Amino acid sequence: MRRQTMWYQNSAFAIACAAMLAACGGGGGGSDGGAVQTMAFSFPGGTEVAIPPEVASTTLKATASSGGPVTFTSNTPDVCSVSGDKLSLLKAGECSVTATQAGFEGYAPVSQRQLFVIPKRPHMVSFRNPGAQALDSQPVALAAVSDLGRPVTFSSSTPTVCTVSGSTMTKVGNGLCTITAQSDGGDIYATATMVKNIPIGTEKAPVLTHFSGFKDASTTKEGGTINGYAGVNLNGWWCNGWCDQVLSEDGNNLRFTFNVKLDKPNDGSWIGGYYGLHVLGAGLKEISKVGPMISGVRIDSQASMKFRIAQNAEWINTGNNTVNVDLVLGHFALKNGKDACNVTLRSKVRPATTDATDYTVSLRDVTVAESCGLSDINTWNELQDYPIVQVSFNADSMNVSVSSTPLDRPTYPTRITLTGPITFQ
Repeated sequence: MRRQTMWYQNSAFAIACAAMLAACGGGGGGSDGGAVQTMAFSFPGGTEVAIPPEVASTTLKATASSGGPVTFTSNTPDVCSVSGDKLSLLKAGECSVTATQAGFEGYAPVSQRQLFVIPKRPHMVSFRNPGAQALDSQPVALAAVSDLGRPVTFSSSTPTVCTVSGSTMTKVGNGLCTITAQSDGGDIYATATMVKNIPIGTEKAPVLTHFSGFKDASTTKEGGTINGYAGVNLNGWWCNGWCDQVLSEDGNNLRFTFNVKLDKPNDGSWIGGYYGLHVLGAGLKEISKVGPMISGVRIDSQASMKFRIAQNAEWINTGNNTVNVDLVLGHFALKNGKDACNVTLRSKVRPATTDATDYTVSLRDVTVAESCGLSDINTWNELQDYPIVQVSFNADSMNVSVSSTPLDRPTYPTRITLTGPITFQ
């Protein structure tokens, strides 16, 4: 939070005010007839309070147009103190500092005040959703942990659906039970809260949308990038003219095709390759290579993922047409201490027809496709703690055996047609 009062720098009002009345918040010029001067006082806020016994500090910077020396005074010495041009941030709260030029070589005195908030340090609570619950008399244990090890309390904002006593939730009626876990951070850390919505009885979890449809052939309506990727050993392991990513005329589905093209009959030589389609979350252009990501769908009580895809007949006829459905999370780590990596969870589907088919994948049944070298990954906890930043559909084994053209010059197409949306409920 940043608040300022009596800001006179480069202000015609300030100059006029100062010339008429020295008491107008400390402007230059007064009854002594001194020349008007102005003050430029840089905003000193932004630094968090430190962890005792350390004391955070910042350097105050102000200049007077007269060129005279400037002194600083704290108006809130219990929150922040001043020694010379050093401001010490003693505790979180509002800090007020005045910069003064007492008059110099014919210039009248001038002063300016800065008022700002010294923020508390961040504090987080991890609170995992216990999932949908039957409406019965069985109590539900709630568990949450503060990253500072501080106590966590629970409260219900939906008492007609559920109540809380200590860390035990009691089911009262059908509906969405909203529980808040809260941990007081004291004088140094902010209060941390985490809210979970738990379906009770006949209630279902709210629908979360990864994307609702297509803006164009490379972008979702939510602004996420759609990127097909493929390659084989025969063409340098990249698309190189063999990829085709097209949006249908009605804008309802997107088709990504990779055609392996041979200029002579296949002699049985090995063909190795990869194929997939990335759909990034709202507003995301790429996955960060430097740290965790906070944007994306965050799973609460949602238990399944729903989507619609179709495959081409040639790929289906290989009999090896499994599609890996990967959920790339915002959980970042350096694999082997050097390679940027995001934890990825996986489910699998295997289309049996070329017709566009609706699929429902249980989030409780996903497996770890990429651990980034981390151990003991709990998939449900990962989904609770990190956003889904990308959904990918990739071939377990692409088509390199069933041709769509005569065998003297075979073409092996691998195609996924995706119809939005992708949702979680």
